[in-house]
Amino acid sequence: MPKPAIEIEGGRKARRALREAGDDMTELKALHRSLADDVAGTAKTKVPVRSGRLRNSIRGSGTKTAARVRAGNNRKSGPTSVPYAAPIHFGWSSRGIKPQPFLYEALDIRRQEVVDAYNSQIRQILRRRF
Repeated sequence: MPKPAIEIEGGRKARRALREAGDDMTELKALHRSLADDVAGTAKTKVPVRSGRLRNSIRGSGTKTAARVRAGNNRKSGPTSVPYAAPIHFGWSSRGIKPQPFLYEALDIRRQEVVDAYNSQIRQILRRRF
């Protein structure tokens, strides 16, 4: 599994404290989903478009521990197949495909906003609980 592009120091400790205080962490899950959706929206403006399938496959998701933005799928054929997301994003030198890191670019654009929103929300949750 790839290393996270943003890792919050003390995040694990904060989640543990919330669980011990009886928090079910639904707010954290909602925050992660919201942040991932924001970055996904920006990625959709950065992705190269031919048919639009790659752009339409970009999606955000949130769990209690992480926010993730993904693109593509593993379907081999059909009208919704997008198995080429990774080669477009990371490149494939032996096939002459240059990297177009649209997901990383989107995160770079929204990075400070994501960090600020995360810190703000964590502070609010901790103030209410402690």
